[in-house]
Amino acid sequence: MRKDDETEAAADGDSVDEMLAEWRSEWTELDVSSSAVIARLLRTAQLLEELFATHLRRSGGMTVANVGDFDVLHALRRSGPPYALTPGQLRRALVVSSAGLTGRFNRLEREGWITRGPSPVDGRSTLVSLTEEGRASLDRVLEQHYDLERKVLSVLEPEERATVADALRKLLASLEGDAR
Repeated sequence: MRKDDETEAAADGDSVDEMLAEWRSEWTELDVSSSAVIARLLRTAQLLEELFATHLRRSGGMTVANVGDFDVLHALRRSGPPYALTPGQLRRALVVSSAGLTGRFNRLEREGWITRGPSPVDGRSTLVSLTEEGRASLDRVLEQHYDLERKVLSVLEPEERATVADALRKLLASLEGDAR
């Protein structure tokens, strides 16, 4: 493919198509085909995180500071009544990185989302619990969040969503297995 053809193809595609075309032009022997998937996953994750963070700040009611805080609240809510987990259980339940978990707990407690106290089962362990106000506010945020997720994915047909989910499940299971 000539450079003009590659530039035109990239203009019809996305930022990754442009990056791949630049590599084909700059270093033709370098196999960057993996970036057709990996770079798109990373860029999509970045853009989704930015979109979700902006939406969370504008959702009304109690404010969720960021996607990491939302993930903590999300894990507590889906754990079911009494909506409480130990910090270790939360680390395992998080979708995003658990880095800075203590800072998240401090912020969420200060803002009224959670409380922390001794575990009734093991007094040496801490239990992180959603407050009643936090749960009610989170339920409203969750409905809006899943509406936004469905809107984002509406560009894909149901079969395409299923194919992407299946492929990502396979990739994630492999990576999670390697991390153990």
